[in-house]
Amino acid sequence: MLILLIAAAPLATGKGGAFIVEALFDLVLVAGAYSAASRSGRRWPFLGLTALTLVARWSALLWGSERFEYASAVITVVWIAFAITIVVRQLFREREVATNMIFGAIVAYLLAAVAFACLYEILELFQPGSFSGIPDGTNPQELGDALLYFSLVSLTTVGYGDIVPASGLARPLAVFEGVFGTLYLAVMIARLVGLHIVAGMRGEDNGR
Repeated sequence: MLILLIAAAPLATGKGGAFIVEALFDLVLVAGAYSAASRSGRRWPFLGLTALTLVARWSALLWGSERFEYASAVITVVWIAFAITIVVRQLFREREVATNMIFGAIVAYLLAAVAFACLYEILELFQPGSFSGIPDGTNPQELGDALLYFSLVSLTTVGYGDIVPASGLARPLAVFEGVFGTLYLAVMIARLVGLHIVAGMRGEDNGR
């Protein structure tokens, strides 16, 4: 669903497109809440946070006020940070490489890109002109799509240069995302490979 959201966001233009993108994002929120509901220690806080996030995002979409946009981006970042914490904590508890573990690592990586895009949106709303390459008068949906693209480019350290951080806050934040993306892949791949090697050694010992 996250991959579909990232692919559909730039293609869905106009008011109807905004509703499609929001529906896809809502499915991500609901899926995350459903997953967390199986963990009694985090069930109710996460479900409450999910409901609050849905209300904030739909309020921003329906009323379009800058205040609602700001609140929606902030609460979305909080939700994603909570979700990533749950996923990564579970990943480091696992002792065997399984399909769910690989999917979990991918989900956390893509969620981080969305979280940074929301942080960039907050920064742009708070301090317009923080990013060069974004046309003036861009509506909130197009702004979010452009910053999601920039976030993915920064996370993967591709750096095309069509959108550039221009303010004193935007530059270190973009650099931090690039460092995070590189370190996350290095640490997670090292862990997956290490667990796979350990599992193979255990299999050989059992075979003897």
